[in-house]
Amino acid sequence: MSKRIKTIQLILTMISIALVAAVFLGGMVGGRAQDPPASPTRPGKVTPSPVPEGGRMPGMPVRPIAEHELMTWDVATPNPDRQLGYEPQGEPSVDFLDGLGSHAKYATQVVEWEECGGPAQCATVLVPLDWDAPEGEAIEIAMTRIPGGDSSRGPLFVNPGGPGFGGQDMAKGLAGRWQNYDTYGWDPRGTGQSTHVVCGTFKETEANVLLDGSPDDAEEGEALRQGSKEFAQQCRDGSGKLLDHITTIDVVRDLDLLRHLVGAEKLNYVGVSYGTYVGAMYAELFPDTAGRLVLDAAVEITDREPTPQVAGFELALNNFIDWCAGSSLCDLGDDAGEIRTEIDDMLTRLDERPIDVNGRPLTQTLAALGVAVFLYEDEQAYRALAQYLGEAIAGDGDGLLMAADLYNGRTPNSYHTALYAFPAMACVDGFDEGAAVAEQNWKDTFPAAPVMAPNMGMSYTCEFWTADSAPQLKLTASGAPPILVVGTTGDSATPYEQAVSMAEQLESGTLLTLEGAGHGAVTGDNKCIAEAVDKYLYEGTPPPDGKRCT
Repeated sequence: MSKRIKTIQLILTMISIALVAAVFLGGMVGGRAQDPPASPTRPGKVTPSPVPEGGRMPGMPVRPIAEHELMTWDVATPNPDRQLGYEPQGEPSVDFLDGLGSHAKYATQVVEWEECGGPAQCATVLVPLDWDAPEGEAIEIAMTRIPGGDSSRGPLFVNPGGPGFGGQDMAKGLAGRWQNYDTYGWDPRGTGQSTHVVCGTFKETEANVLLDGSPDDAEEGEALRQGSKEFAQQCRDGSGKLLDHITTIDVVRDLDLLRHLVGAEKLNYVGVSYGTYVGAMYAELFPDTAGRLVLDAAVEITDREPTPQVAGFELALNNFIDWCAGSSLCDLGDDAGEIRTEIDDMLTRLDERPIDVNGRPLTQTLAALGVAVFLYEDEQAYRALAQYLGEAIAGDGDGLLMAADLYNGRTPNSYHTALYAFPAMACVDGFDEGAAVAEQNWKDTFPAAPVMAPNMGMSYTCEFWTADSAPQLKLTASGAPPILVVGTTGDSATPYEQAVSMAEQLESGTLLTLEGAGHGAVTGDNKCIAEAVDKYLYEGTPPPDGKRCT
């Protein structure tokens, strides 16, 4: 099998752990006399000291990016179908700002914190649109901090994954989890309240979401390809040149500037899912300022053939079915094989006969996405999934459509920016072979996921994207201190094998394993995981490599 979509697997992490949780859980580097550093407990201005003479400028990698080793592929001609010559129609909706003119001016800008609800404090800073051209235009990055205890441990940055999701809400959710750390969350460029990706109208996006993702004939395949082309064009029309500057390389250069601006000599960080790629990339480009990095639910960073995400969903579905067959809380039956067949038959029927839900169709693809939402969780979500599956089998699709809407960030008249930022960021980070092989690559996943793969469907979005791929760096984090990689054996969205390979490839990687289900372990309630992570974040001491928790 050829190596298809690498680095973060473009259909890998289409929902952040923070969004899933919503379903179920409802020191400065110096200062000047006229602008004293703000107290961690009150808003104010923060003015970092200039970078010492001869020191590394924030945002500038230790080694030029061109000097980093690249991944190796078995594909001779990458991205043959991308619409790199597409000319956008009209002016983009994204507003670009006047730049500050130099890296030094970005590094010495004043950060003004304001109260933004409870203990939270918020600020917006400028970063160069193009880090290699600081004299050009700028974009905004929004961030939140929650003071913790006496703030003696300094800033701890958090990222919930995606790509495409911001971290400000995650900071609020994790505030106080680690004593005396101030919790910082930021919306990476392209996302949330930062300068973000803009695509088509609600009507245009709705049409894209309702495309048949499981083509059965040439006509359906062509409709899916044409819809993907048009979506990519709509994003270029709305976002303009922002699409060329939202790679993870750009994101971590911003993060290094934020680290400096909030006065942290080292980056302490917790990243989940795609957030593990952010952390690994940071350690690769900035090993000198990498601090204690916790990378939970790892994506694939090696050049190995990635484990298909749908295989993780299939594993999680089978775990649910086994629970259902033996539980009095599930009404789908007591024979696992019959339950599996009933679920598959229901999803397959929707391909021809979607269920009407108050004038909206629950399609095959949307129903499979709705199921996938619950498979991100462990047994706590099984009872709700059993209920909604039973209702859909009986002809009531309201529950699964509600879950799919959450997955897609849909409200009655808009879509969350993550639906646009996800493909925009994933496509420039990823690597594909073009449209000619996309359908066969999808079908190659059927044996590993006979229920989830055919029903979740496929996409041509990246094959027809209007921006090219970033350099595919081999991430080894040479020179970085110990990095803690955490994996869960039953993770549905980021298969456990990826945590193993990430820990192996990162030179200072240490693997911590949770034997269980769910997407991500660090933000959960497992005592063994919590104790190991706490000791690492508090003392800098990782657990023994290969430690397992149950």
